[in-house]
Parts: sequence; C-alpha cells; structure tokens
Amino acid sequence: MEYDEIDLRLRERDGRRVIEIDGYFRPHPESKPSEYRRHAIIDLTEDQAQTLHDELEECLTE
Repeated sequence: MEYDEIDLRLRERDGRRVIEIDGYFRPHPESKPSEYRRHAIIDLTEDQAQTLHDELEECLTE
C-alpha cells in the first residue's frame, strides 16, 4: 500500500513508550484529500524503533 502521508506519535502504554506510525492513503486514485483514510501501519517499542532506524540508515547510505 502506498501512503500520501505518514505520521508518528509517541504514546505511553502500560508504562512503556510506544511509537505509533499511521499513514493516510487514497481509497481511489482520483480521491481528494478530504476522502483520504487513516490506516495504522505499525506500533513499535523503543528498541524496535531503534533497530528499524539503524537498518533504514544503512539502506539509505548504500
């Protein structure tokens, strides 16, 4: 799925910090911004977010 926008939020859940990643996508190619839908992509712990950061950085510098 391709997203037009991706948002990050930091929340506390059960005493742990969780990073929520959401995306906005168009239901149809001709959709207008008011029709975009929000879709939860993934929730990450801080350790998972750090691992993803390291792997993305490595991919982008190659």
